[in-house]
Amino acid sequence: MERRRHERHDLSAPVRFDWELADGASHQGTGITRDLSAVGLYVMTDDAPPAGVTVQFEVDLESARPGSGVNVRAKGQVTRVETPESGGRLAGFAISSRRMRLEKPEPPAT
Repeated sequence: MERRRHERHDLSAPVRFDWELADGASHQGTGITRDLSAVGLYVMTDDAPPAGVTVQFEVDLESARPGSGVNVRAKGQVTRVETPESGGRLAGFAISSRRMRLEKPEPPAT
């Protein structure tokens, strides 16, 4: 039985994310989205942050949907981390977010 309240959309787009650990160490990673909803997304990556941490992320929609003219930026909590060893199909993690912003991408530096 499906328990999700928000429809998920298949989307393969580049995503950058960063997080800070309790000791103050900053980390960053990159990946590809698997799907996206109004309240979260799943990121396929081998650089997954630990479950429970807060991550800031940016999804490059312009790369996935040329002409979209926007990117998604938000902050959210890592709710689940999967590895092939833990029974996940692909290495990655799920992010839950209360609010996502659509923003115009920054023009490339010249």
